Amino acid sequence: MPMPALLKKISRKSLRKRTQSSSSAEPIPQLPDTTFRAQTLPNPSRATIHVVVQDINVNKPTPPTPITPIASNALVPPQDDLSKDLHSAWVSATTAPKVSKADKILLTMENGVAGAMAEQAKGDTIMTTVKTALETVGALEVIESGVNAFMEGMPYSLDEVAKLHPFIGVAVMAFKAVWALEQKRRDNDKKIIALHMEMKDMMAVLTQLKNVKDVEEVAPDGSTIKGRMQEILKATADDIKACANACDTYVKKKLIVKVIKGPLWEGKLAKFAANFTKHRSEFEFALSIHTAVGIDTANKTLGDVEQTTLQMNLKIDMMMKIFQQAVSPEQMQMTRMIEAKGGQGVVNNDKALKELNDFEIKSMGAQVSSSAHGNKTAKPFELEDLKEELHTTVEAALESNMMAFSRKFEVQKRQIIDELSRVIEHEGDRVISAVTAGPHDRIIDPGWRGSVKARHFVMALRDHFQENSHSDDKKHQHAHIEKSDQWALEYINVVRLQPISEAFDDDASGFVTVAEVNAFTTHRPLGWSLPHWVAYWAIGHHQAMAEYVTKILEILAKMFAIVKNVLPANKSAVNMYLEGIYVGVYTLSSSVNGCYVNDALQERFASYVASEEARIRTNLDAVQYDIDDISTILLAKGVLTECYALPLIYLLLERHFEIFRVAQTRRLHNDELWDAVDTLQYVFDSVQTRVAMLQSIFKQQKLDVAATLKSFSFGLYEYQNDLNLLWDAKLVQEAEFPDFPYDDSLEKQDIDVDKILNYTPDQEDLDFDAYKPRAEIQAVDSQVLPDCESVLNLWHGFTYWPKTSQWPSAGMISMHLAPSSVDGQVQYFTASDRANRTDFKIAGQCQVGEEPGTVSVTFKRTFPARFPTQYFAGTWDAATDTLSGTVGLEEDLATHTAVFVFKHMDQQHMCFLPAPVELESNRAQARWRFAIAAVVHDLRRARWSWPFFQERRDNRRRFIELYIRSSAASTRFGTELSLAENQEMLRLKKTFTTADCRFIHSVAEQRLRDTTDHSANCDSCGGGIGGARISCLQCQMVDTFNTVDFCEKPNCMKERCKRDDMQKVHQPHHDLMKVRRVIHTRLFGKTYRDAKAALAHARSLLDAEEAGQVEPEEEVAQPLSAISPASLTISIPKFRPTSMLASPAPAPSGPSCANCSKSISMPCWYCVQCGESTFICWECDMKEEISFGTHDFHGHDLVRVAEVVEEKDLTVEERLGDLEERFAKHEQAVTERLTQLENSVDARLVRVENLLEQLVLKLVT
Repeated sequence: MPMPALLKKISRKSLRKRTQSSSSAEPIPQLPDTTFRAQTLPNPSRATIHVVVQDINVNKPTPPTPITPIASNALVPPQDDLSKDLHSAWVSATTAPKVSKADKILLTMENGVAGAMAEQAKGDTIMTTVKTALETVGALEVIESGVNAFMEGMPYSLDEVAKLHPFIGVAVMAFKAVWALEQKRRDNDKKIIALHMEMKDMMAVLTQLKNVKDVEEVAPDGSTIKGRMQEILKATADDIKACANACDTYVKKKLIVKVIKGPLWEGKLAKFAANFTKHRSEFEFALSIHTAVGIDTANKTLGDVEQTTLQMNLKIDMMMKIFQQAVSPEQMQMTRMIEAKGGQGVVNNDKALKELNDFEIKSMGAQVSSSAHGNKTAKPFELEDLKEELHTTVEAALESNMMAFSRKFEVQKRQIIDELSRVIEHEGDRVISAVTAGPHDRIIDPGWRGSVKARHFVMALRDHFQENSHSDDKKHQHAHIEKSDQWALEYINVVRLQPISEAFDDDASGFVTVAEVNAFTTHRPLGWSLPHWVAYWAIGHHQAMAEYVTKILEILAKMFAIVKNVLPANKSAVNMYLEGIYVGVYTLSSSVNGCYVNDALQERFASYVASEEARIRTNLDAVQYDIDDISTILLAKGVLTECYALPLIYLLLERHFEIFRVAQTRRLHNDELWDAVDTLQYVFDSVQTRVAMLQSIFKQQKLDVAATLKSFSFGLYEYQNDLNLLWDAKLVQEAEFPDFPYDDSLEKQDIDVDKILNYTPDQEDLDFDAYKPRAEIQAVDSQVLPDCESVLNLWHGFTYWPKTSQWPSAGMISMHLAPSSVDGQVQYFTASDRANRTDFKIAGQCQVGEEPGTVSVTFKRTFPARFPTQYFAGTWDAATDTLSGTVGLEEDLATHTAVFVFKHMDQQHMCFLPAPVELESNRAQARWRFAIAAVVHDLRRARWSWPFFQERRDNRRRFIELYIRSSAASTRFGTELSLAENQEMLRLKKTFTTADCRFIHSVAEQRLRDTTDHSANCDSCGGGIGGARISCLQCQMVDTFNTVDFCEKPNCMKERCKRDDMQKVHQPHHDLMKVRRVIHTRLFGKTYRDAKAALAHARSLLDAEEAGQVEPEEEVAQPLSAISPASLTISIPKFRPTSMLASPAPAPSGPSCANCSKSISMPCWYCVQCGESTFICWECDMKEEISFGTHDFHGHDLVRVAEVVEEKDLTVEERLGDLEERFAKHEQAVTERLTQLENSVDARLVRVENLLEQLVLKLVT
């Protein structure tokens, strides 16, 4: 039901009640023996807690709110013409309003608001007072406490006003939704709290609308209050939503980003406070004309409007001062670290950024991953993600977040409406009235002044139900148990005391409060009795959890079974997903205690389980199954509690499994499964937060945490509390999971791919668009200065960073500058294009230079993400038709350390243009080399010579090989590039045109995506392992199930290695296993057990062959009926020369290679999965890909069969030799490092000398 309609319904219902009560001759019946009153309880934390408590057998009438009525004849209006025209306003001002229910509720709020409004008229005095208060200690605490105190009644007060005047519902609903979302956050930033204080002050003005009886009444200016305020309210609702989106975006930023880009974000947030001040003034002005404040006040308000701009500026200054004070200790420490590492310069320092990010992870306690249990395949640090956040503007971040926030915003509004509907349906339904007639006498705490021990409450409730199950006493008729609910009493007993207590005691404090009981009964399904509802939590919830566990484990099994069927382009993403979510999902689902599911009994609870699942599914649909923070989880579940963890995980897995099915036939977007992993990680984070809270509570209660969590919520958090109970290395190695017989035809076939996927599938990875003809620039009705016309053209060029470099720092850049506008003698231009791997935009200006034949040009180059803005400043020289100058990351030319060169030249020729440093050293020689290289290139291309195309192919292959190992790649495989290799890659980049560079980069990225990523490094060379991973079957890590791993290079497998977590040194003769698939945690133990068994079988075959005991495989006789007609066909061999028949090749004795049929000699490989005994020689395995029989090159594992070497303890001499070898390697590494450091220092000194020379020249001139 829409919000305005619902508010009207509530208003009409209240009106009918009021009318009936005034016209009825019968007295209003009183509640029997029960009243409620508000009581303030002291709190050791100095906060004030307001709770509702119950007085037994007390009937105290509530004193009416003191109201001073104004008699209608107390004031006589003047009789002049102006007063007659304003008669209606005068009557409204001098007539006492009727005291309604809404008036009583709002009058207390009105007194405080009226006082605040009076103080607001003082203007500058108030601002001065606020500024003074901000300088005192504790100002932020006062603001925070003020928000919390006022918000206790604020939403309800606004609801009462909205019932009377539904047209304000648009702003009220926006405010309530934003406040509800903010309440769901785990950590409220003080900046956000201060901003919500301003929002609250603005909304408080609307409570004065209670004095307006007729919103259609025409004011002296001819307008109505409804017409005047509707547009203001709509703008207010938009600003509230925009402010909430900004807050939502800000709080999700990393601490590093908040510190480095803090001033930008604080300025953006402060502007919202100014907007709220403006809307507040608009509300006051509108109300002053229509409420009973008189003409003088209206004129005064008109004068105050002129001060609105001043007030907005003062408000921005005030908020900026608050923001400066609202700095957390973590932010202060991060600020000091950033300043120590160079301030804003860390943005371009990858090493410093990684150190800062590691500190943030450690300080915020976010380093919760499976690596703590020995998993070596945890997700690596994503430096690119951090750089993307740092280089994203505030406006772009807000725009990017708005779509996701809008979905959460709409879900929250719908939940508010649903809550209002549920309150109406359950009005007056409270368990207290059913229990006060007897069970409270059995509670040990006499009188029950707010809370009672959970166990005592449940036992009293049980006795109450049993005593009244057959009672016919009219006094207890309201508590009589119907016969249809007699079955429920069987499950409300001492055996199930704990789950019933947990259902009431949501905070696990051991006490049940009135609020918790009322909340419990409010959520009771319609049509269910209280015994039915209690029985569900006694037994039905456990059975529902058991069913969800079964469903979750089945989906996990299907996911692992479907991996082999997904497209190669999707396997990396699928493997990443499984490795990212498996530990968390399996930990929760495996912890639940076993339970026999009584199907007949569960049918009684099926309607509620199905409705809750449908509710969560609807909320997930609304946010498109994309959870971006903890508040979104609360929206999806409704309540952050263990009751909804398994249903939520099941529904998410169900959707993700459908994505897996799509991955069999469609190419997924890179972010599709990344977002899925992030969604479940937020769920795991919320579970971990809940466990941490329970651990703290149980410790305070002096309980055994492990024992308590073993039974709490049917053991759901037992393994989460102690992960070693499930993920101990020995348990993982012994784990056994049967293969799941997956059949896609048994699944749903009517799935809508567009609804399942959040990103467009089947996007082309290869950049074929790079070779499309360049589109003509659309003619723009813009003036072009004649002197700047030559600059507005197509340019090709390079940037050299630093300026002394011989090779460009990036591939060729092409840009077509188009005119945008003219301002006097300044020509403005823009451009947009793509280079290397990213799009970019150009915006700049040019004007006639100081020297004849030159044009001064400045522009900036911006990127969508990941790269900082580049600032170019240079000159176009008409004599050489060259655009050249300096480039840097700031507008200040003194900070520019790079140069650029652009020309009107064919791209092929541009590849041979000399670098600026070459032209400076010997211009004539550099130009001569350029001319020769360009002419030779044209001749070779015109002749289509094979060496020309061979060179292009070799350059492309070599670049891709180096790129895969470079830090520029999205995923790095292999050892890091040396300085010489890095220079080689830059040299190759210069040989590519813009189109070639774009396409080759896309080819390299596609190859990275198709390569199996094991998320592991070689223990010999240290490079990332991609493709084939070789693991030792003998080396055992200390308390982990990590392995010793090598890449496929032969030299790495021959190395000895030692790590701190190894029990012994790895030896080259150890047994090895080669895998080309990702070994997930679920399959770890089975994979290694099967590999060891296969290796033992292979050695037994070879030992038997050496002993001459190999027996030929027996052929199984087939019945005649089983032989197909095709097999009975007789084929006549062709005639062959006698020489070919004379000496047939002898058949190899013993095992042979399944690929080349040559005799096997050790070392060799043996397939683990092939049904028949399959040996593969060393030479065949070195080929790119082999295929024979049923062997799966990428899916089957191999074990190395080599001579068995007996292990023995090392002698003292061998140990010393090992130490000498390790010291030699260390010395070599230190030497290489010092050499690199010296080269870096020399380069920096050269740059410093150049800067000094430039400075001296400037001083001289």
